[in-house]
Amino acid sequence: MKNANISRLGGFTLIELLVVVLIIGILAAMAMPQYFKAVERSRMAEAITLMDSVVKAQRRKLMQTNRYADDFRGLDVSPKGARSNYYFTKRDPSGRGGNGFIISLTYGGSSVTASRTFNGSSSSSSLQYQYQLKRDYQSDYTSCWGINQAGKELCMDFCGIDTPAWSWCCNDGTRAMCPVPADN
Repeated sequence: MKNANISRLGGFTLIELLVVVLIIGILAAMAMPQYFKAVERSRMAEAITLMDSVVKAQRRKLMQTNRYADDFRGLDVSPKGARSNYYFTKRDPSGRGGNGFIISLTYGGSSVTASRTFNGSSSSSSLQYQYQLKRDYQSDYTSCWGINQAGKELCMDFCGIDTPAWSWCCNDGTRAMCPVPADN
């Protein structure tokens, strides 16, 4: 009798272990999408910070020369490795964009954009979140455009809205939508 009680208290049955593993699996499946979204939001914040530096440098360039720079080399905060009007935040060994952003200046324009890339392509099927950020040099607000469904949901979260009316939305403090771009 004594041995039966000791063995009963010392172990778990196979069913009990399977139930625990199943519960952990369900919890992990529910938490993973939120984790990936949080990681993407941190990447987005990194791109917005870089875009803010570029915008401030472009404003200084405008005050000095009465025009914007068309090239990163014309700015006083040129990122290391920027050779023309674009810059990859992460590089793979071939020198193309890795799992980061391509930051690009518009030639003769007045904005900077950040497009999410994977292996140098912003339309890679490997990207879960496909979106583009845009900021005009004379604006303090960043626009977000979702390309695929996950990108649109991330932009809606970025803009603080629940239901999209257009693909574009703004982070202007009023949570208002931007007009639909002509090419969309």
